[in-house]
Amino acid sequence: MMLVPETKTPPTTTDIYHHSETIWRVIIDIITLSVLLTVSAISHFLIQPFTRGFFCSDTTIRYPYKGDTVPIYAAIILSIGLPIVWMWSTEFAKRFYFNRYPKQVFFTRLEFCGEKVTTITPFVRNLYILTVVFAYGYLSTWVLTEITKNFVGELRPHFLAVCQPSIDCSTLTTNQFYSYLQFGINYTCLNTDSGLVRDARRSFFSGHTSPVFFGFGWLVMYIHVSWSWRHLGILGHIFQTGLAILGLYIGYSRIFDFHHHWNDVLVGGIVGSLVAFVSFKFILNWRHYDPDFLPYVVSDKKGKANLPLDGGIPINILHGTHRISPNDDLEAHGSNQNYYNRDRNYAEQDHQF
Repeated sequence: MMLVPETKTPPTTTDIYHHSETIWRVIIDIITLSVLLTVSAISHFLIQPFTRGFFCSDTTIRYPYKGDTVPIYAAIILSIGLPIVWMWSTEFAKRFYFNRYPKQVFFTRLEFCGEKVTTITPFVRNLYILTVVFAYGYLSTWVLTEITKNFVGELRPHFLAVCQPSIDCSTLTTNQFYSYLQFGINYTCLNTDSGLVRDARRSFFSGHTSPVFFGFGWLVMYIHVSWSWRHLGILGHIFQTGLAILGLYIGYSRIFDFHHHWNDVLVGGIVGSLVAFVSFKFILNWRHYDPDFLPYVVSDKKGKANLPLDGGIPINILHGTHRISPNDDLEAHGSNQNYYNRDRNYAEQDHQF
């Protein structure tokens, strides 16, 4: 009597990306981003920062006023434009040149009010998700930065040069020289440019560094997952290093331009990088969208890969579990031969970011 080995059907998962969405999903995204943008603009232009005094003995606020080596508009263009252009160019290249998106269409149905329904392909869906989550993280970084600046009210290194206080520190007694001077009681600012004086009270933390480190940090992680194709070698890592150098230079420029203290730049870099990591890793979760990570092995509850006895490789296409044997027509499963013909190692481990 011949014993036939018992085979277990790999666990199936719900195809959460092959479903229907209403137009309200898009509307809610737009409203959320608009609220963040409004809060950031109000905090930047209208809210008055905490008005703190100073010590005449404080040498950290005695530096001269200088212009910006990297203007704010340049930092914004770099931190927004560079990641968006890079991501869109990469996705278009993967779609139309490298053919890394599966040919079989897994539609997302977008339902409008009433009977009208349109279908969204994975390529369009990915561009939308990439852009919206990036915008959410970027605006969240700006909101954190602007609110912190106004709450803390730290004086910039060039505060005395900008404020032009009514009190002359050189004429004070030793006791007064080391005493805390309060605004409106012990001194006022003679500079009539109220906007410049207001900005001189918003040093912590750097509004250049935090968005730049968010944008560049996000792009470094995106390159890590989307430029990991073998034939590219270390090209992606060279770009990542260049982004790190550019980000650090922008941060350093805020210090030698006397617009920020070193701790302002340090905290700005940490906040921007942290928001980028949380947004990319947990909110975007790009591993579940990027075709470069499909197929990947569906693991059982014990964490072992479900490798069939006939040599076929269990794969997951947009979270829908399928089994492909070596004799199957891979074109019928929605992708080209080269895309699915990967090393056996990819079928023996869960490729994690």
